[in-house]
Amino acid sequence: MVESVVQTMIIVIAVLIIGLVVFGFTSAFLAPTEAFTIAEQQASQLASQTTISPGPLLVSSNGVGSILVEAYDPSYSGNYTVYVFLIPSYLVTSAGVVTPNLPVVKNVNFQVYLPNKLQASQITATQIYDINGNQLYQGKLSVYTIPSNTPVTIDMQGVPNGGKGYYVVIWVMFNNGLYMFRVGYAYTGVPSSTG
Repeated sequence: MVESVVQTMIIVIAVLIIGLVVFGFTSAFLAPTEAFTIAEQQASQLASQTTISPGPLLVSSNGVGSILVEAYDPSYSGNYTVYVFLIPSYLVTSAGVVTPNLPVVKNVNFQVYLPNKLQASQITATQIYDINGNQLYQGKLSVYTIPSNTPVTIDMQGVPNGGKGYYVVIWVMFNNGLYMFRVGYAYTGVPSSTG
């Protein structure tokens, strides 16, 4: 009788341990998946409402370029994250699929300034996804956090050829603290000469 009770207790304890292990593995897998899905849905909603308005690329004689950009969504009062890079003009029709790690891309040093002339805060992005959950970029990018509905100035060093033959691609991203999603992009170039 005592032997039977001991065996039953061992079986109950074993079942409980197995149940806890299975629950732990399931939670460890499902929690990040759930968090990613929620962030993806937030990014998708933002993407459908966000308008990115860049001004023309103005380049000084020493190769410093400057653009004014605003990411606008009247229903969103949070922050966006921004990254810029240069592409040859022949790629402009593919600007939505060009990523910063392609060999033809020119990644320039840049800074972002708020309307009060203070520099926006800089963070490092290691993975960037599109709004469908596909990975667009993996590596290290220095990106800037900007407020929504506020024009910011982006200064770039080393813009070749006065900007002629190049476009600036602006990535605007949503960062929820765990994941970063590109919610839109725009491009701009030097103003056309009017002769």
